[in-house]
Amino acid sequence: MVPATHQARLGLDFVTDKNGANVLAQLGCGYWGPNLLRNFSALPGCWVKWVAEPSAKRRTYVEQNYPRSQVTASWQETLDDQEVDAVVISTPASTHFELAQASLRAGKHTFVEKPLAMTTVEADILVSLAAQVGRTLMVGHTFLYNAAVRYIKDQLAAGDLGQVYYIYSQRLNLGQVRSDVNAWWNLAPHDVSILLYLMDGVLPVSVTAQGVDYIQPGIEDVVFASLNWANRVCAHIQVSWLDPGKVRKLTLVGSRKMVVYDDVSDEKIAVYDKGVDRVPKAGERMDYDHFNNYQLLHRTGDVLLPRIDFQEPLKVEASHFLDCLRTGQEPLTGPVHARDVVAILEAAQQSLRGQGRTVAIPGR
Repeated sequence: MVPATHQARLGLDFVTDKNGANVLAQLGCGYWGPNLLRNFSALPGCWVKWVAEPSAKRRTYVEQNYPRSQVTASWQETLDDQEVDAVVISTPASTHFELAQASLRAGKHTFVEKPLAMTTVEADILVSLAAQVGRTLMVGHTFLYNAAVRYIKDQLAAGDLGQVYYIYSQRLNLGQVRSDVNAWWNLAPHDVSILLYLMDGVLPVSVTAQGVDYIQPGIEDVVFASLNWANRVCAHIQVSWLDPGKVRKLTLVGSRKMVVYDDVSDEKIAVYDKGVDRVPKAGERMDYDHFNNYQLLHRTGDVLLPRIDFQEPLKVEASHFLDCLRTGQEPLTGPVHARDVVAILEAAQQSLRGQGRTVAIPGR
């Protein structure tokens, strides 16, 4: 993203209302949109001037609850408003590419709900366009703004967990059954974004995925996917909207310690000082020099339940977007991260269609 010192030269002046607030337009206020509208409307220095929504019922909801925001059925009307300097897109996933492209071409900073696009080709176009026009492009991978996930990242960076062996996650619920996307595209972007974050943005080399469509033909209700990295780290993702209970859990097994992140528990993080240690033992000549001369010992230590200073991740995410507008800094969930999430999602979708065959993940 363009440094703040170069913004004036490139014409990145921020259009604001009379109170000096950044002026936003939001496209879509259906399932997730009200949460975004609530958070952006509550932030200081932010005015959501427009909400574009085709449903008359949802427009009435906005009028009754957010009187400072104008409503329209036309998203183009919001892009034509020169006072608007940023657009928030919360529409069906299949429309993200078209709307984000239109927003960037109109010179607007753009926030897109996950996923950025439905293909890697589309994502690459948006990444290139954002750089070309010098506008911030950020995607709503909300869990990277979750204090519990950031705690795990900090523990990895400090070396407290040792070498990562493997990770597995479950995102399950008896919840909303979608018709526009399958459970993989609906639920897995969260887990894929977390995995990329924990792996320092390094792409896995391949993925395999299997799923079944029980309710609607061609739309998988449950998916099991396995990702493999070049450094032998492997990860498994299970997603379903047909499970009996709500599960949002990730387990990371390291060489020194293990971590369980349970998003629906009061104890978000549990760190287990457990593992298997390779301990040298003396040979017949009382030496320790032979490679195979060791014993494996199980280690069981303390269980740590750290205190997590929790803020609503969506509030942190919205605030971060505004900070990026004002400073020119690269968003944590910026174009490259969002593009890589799409690359993994698309490769897994190809594996699903290929009955679980291994699919290589394209690099940047």
